[in-house]
Amino acid sequence: MAIDLPTIAKTYYLGTADPYPDTMPSRYEAGWGFPWEQWPQTLKDQYTYNPTAAKQLLAQAGYPNGFNTDVVADIASDIDLLQIVKGYFSNVGINMDIRTMDSTSWQGYLNAGKQDQMSYRNGSILGSTDTPLLDLQSYLPGYSANWLNVNDPVYNAFYPNAMAATTVDQVKKIVSDASEYISQQHFAISLIQPNLFGVYQPWLKGYNGQNQAITGLVTPRLLDFYEARFWIDQNLKKTLVR
Repeated sequence: MAIDLPTIAKTYYLGTADPYPDTMPSRYEAGWGFPWEQWPQTLKDQYTYNPTAAKQLLAQAGYPNGFNTDVVADIASDIDLLQIVKGYFSNVGINMDIRTMDSTSWQGYLNAGKQDQMSYRNGSILGSTDTPLLDLQSYLPGYSANWLNVNDPVYNAFYPNAMAATTVDQVKKIVSDASEYISQQHFAISLIQPNLFGVYQPWLKGYNGQNQAITGLVTPRLLDFYEARFWIDQNLKKTLVR
């Protein structure tokens, strides 16, 4: 409630991002997950900018004057955005100290569970474009990418239920329910997911922006998942190449 996502989308991202919080799968994975438009109003209210209500929640929790906290941040992430969040938190009495680390140290630090309060990194946790079953594992105890250290008995049942499902519709329902539960429990604070733009030649067929299929943070690490589905339209290429 302390963070004004529409204003961040309009001013920081200059309108190139949707002003909605995200849950587990990206809102662009149509038919999967739990997009903002489907959220009940009571849940939307918990993610709508309302600093007065945020202060009331702090007072109810026993912190009428706010509190001090810290966040461990991957230096490769958008630290400017995190500074904006720090300003919003300060407005309701939460003083957040930002501790930056290089990516390798950050990941090792979180894997060891050494963070005292919060952690911060772009993407991966919310608004993911990985496969839905891979997303479901991200909050399971023992999973390497469970940087939030979630171990929730209700959530832990979603993945085995999905693996036991016999139809795609059953899996979609489980992923949707898991996404709603994540939003309700506030395991993570959803910030803006900026639009990403990919440029490729029109003669590359079978590619539709799949996550890290031909691009990635360092290498296209998921290329082997998709390469058999890509092909070159040689005739089209000949007509377009000069």
